[in-house]
Amino acid sequence: MARALLLRQSRVGPRLRQMAAGQKSAMKIRLFLFFLTVALVLTVGVRADTTNNGTFRFLTQSLPEGTTNAQYAARIITANADGPVTFTATSALPAGLSLDALSGFLTGIPGETFNNDITVVANDTTQQIQFNVTLKISAAGGGGNGGASFANTSLADGRVGTVYVEQLAIAAGVGPFTYGAQNLPPGISLNGLTGVLSGTPTAPGRYYVTLSAYDAGEDNNSATVLPILVLPSGSDFQFTTQSLTNGEVGTPFHDAYLVANAAGTVSFAASGLPPGLTLDPATGVVSGTPTAPGTFDVFVSATDTQGTITSNLGMIIAPSATSHFYWNVFSLPPGLLNVSYDRQPPLMAATVNGVNVTYSATGLPPGIVYHSTTGELSGTPTAVGEYDTLFTATSTTPAEVLTMRFRFVILPVTGGDIESVPVNFWLTREKLTLGEDGEEGWNGMLLFNADRRTGKRFNPSTDNLALSVGTRALSFPAGTLIGTNSLHYTTPRGQFPSESVKLSLSKQSLQWKTKRDTIAATVPGQQIVALTLGSQLYRTTVLFDERGKANAFASTRPCFVLATGSLRLRDTALDSATFSMLLSNPSFIFETGDALRIRLLQDTTVLLDRDFTALGVVKQTTKRDGTLVFALKTLKDTTTADRIQQFSYNSAKGKLSLKLSDLTLDSLSAGEAHITIELTIRDRIYTTGVTFFGANPGRYSTPIR
Repeated sequence: MARALLLRQSRVGPRLRQMAAGQKSAMKIRLFLFFLTVALVLTVGVRADTTNNGTFRFLTQSLPEGTTNAQYAARIITANADGPVTFTATSALPAGLSLDALSGFLTGIPGETFNNDITVVANDTTQQIQFNVTLKISAAGGGGNGGASFANTSLADGRVGTVYVEQLAIAAGVGPFTYGAQNLPPGISLNGLTGVLSGTPTAPGRYYVTLSAYDAGEDNNSATVLPILVLPSGSDFQFTTQSLTNGEVGTPFHDAYLVANAAGTVSFAASGLPPGLTLDPATGVVSGTPTAPGTFDVFVSATDTQGTITSNLGMIIAPSATSHFYWNVFSLPPGLLNVSYDRQPPLMAATVNGVNVTYSATGLPPGIVYHSTTGELSGTPTAVGEYDTLFTATSTTPAEVLTMRFRFVILPVTGGDIESVPVNFWLTREKLTLGEDGEEGWNGMLLFNADRRTGKRFNPSTDNLALSVGTRALSFPAGTLIGTNSLHYTTPRGQFPSESVKLSLSKQSLQWKTKRDTIAATVPGQQIVALTLGSQLYRTTVLFDERGKANAFASTRPCFVLATGSLRLRDTALDSATFSMLLSNPSFIFETGDALRIRLLQDTTVLLDRDFTALGVVKQTTKRDGTLVFALKTLKDTTTADRIQQFSYNSAKGKLSLKLSDLTLDSLSAGEAHITIELTIRDRIYTTGVTFFGANPGRYSTPIR
């Protein structure tokens, strides 16, 4: 999920920069600030009719304690605002702390002890409310390790079709640093080792980007959230709405989305709104009565006569008109493979204003642990990927339950962004048959790689299966699919749209088909294709051609899977491995002399690490459409250990073959072994995880036995 509504330093833009001289320390908000809550009201212009809105009130009821030796960060939250909220402190604050008028963030490094009430006034353009709360700053001691501090307080605007380059910078820390990012604009990527954002934007909108930095010298993490505004190629069409109003279960809600510089009539759309709320596509007005509490991830879009812009926002819904129970976190920074997610102060996914709160989560990345009473996240991620994680918090008095769902991302040790990390499914074929609503269809087949060990593989009785293209989703809740290793489901005769699915856990394949369907899509055009298999999420943007067809080569992300594989154990230095893989990469480039490396790992145990750069040769050709085709192979390997018997890859066909001999695989787990395959080609690392099953002694293969 990871939507950028946390660090309001990123939102206030030019107005905040005008105050930078007096708020420099507040701008350098460390990771614990990143875990504060959402929903700042900064919408520009006139709101929807708010006559029936609930009472404008503070959700915040207390402030965390601080010390004089550590960065302090707190956030003041309101609900039911009738317009843009501004905050003012009408009493003295401790030296070193300042209150941001536009965001409600109280930040800085306290220069003195303090134990007094402070008074804060919030103004929503129609009324003012006052907040009196005790703020306690103790003498130096504790405070933990602040980690690296981002020097960036804003990011440059971009424009579709124009090259974008921006350098991330660290103002404090030891280094070396590894950078990560989530929610980058399409076409822009992050180099995890240099911190350079670059590319050519392809889709306009305002993207709130989660940025993280791991400081190896301090063994600690830091993060921030900054917006990137991408303008259309030929206009300045953009959202002026930069946050959403917070609400309450059972209280009527009104808000509106606003844009500027539109060409002609504008229509609006949104996904992820809290249950009970609806959007009027003609006016951009959101209304209704919320029925479920929590923190919600909302994607909004606006379309004028020239194109569509998007933005990622968020909203808090309190459990009732008298409740102040809410998540004190909206997003989490990406983790790094095999790098501890622990830090001091600890990473928290916690709430405030609850009583005897207990926490639980489903869909966490492998290796990550969630503490049931503190909300602390810890552990060491053991697999790269995206994980659809649902957090739940339960308060006893009164009995209130909050949920929060988002994408928990684990990146390779080199960092970067998830869009440049291979997605471990392969679209063999996909077809949209469009025409008259109710008579359309969607079918396809894909291969995937997943952890299929006993107790971890997809369980049809407890796990959900979902597949989507754009806004059209096929959902098969736990208990829907029939079978064990070969699963299937078809809608009853006469029910429309007709849906069928076949899932083979043994072959790692999925087939699906719909008929008499209605699909909101146009071709040619780009659509997000996503597969959710239990807790594992696979997602990539795919370009469908004018006939509605697409495959792995139409994916904007690299696709990398092991189709079949076998391992043979004979004796020390006599073992072997054969892999048949599929790799597509729209930006693949290779020259003789570029890096080639293969690593095999079982959890953190390295089974094989072989650099075979010196063996690589390539033949380059050009297709009629100007596309470069690279055909790789290797010279004869004369080494006597970890020998490359055969390696070949054709970038046009995607087929990659690798045979290895003279290996030592003694540490493989008996019966089932989940292996990470890490292949380096040039400056890219392609990673996937595959479970091998032992049948006869000394022989492993990918089909489930």
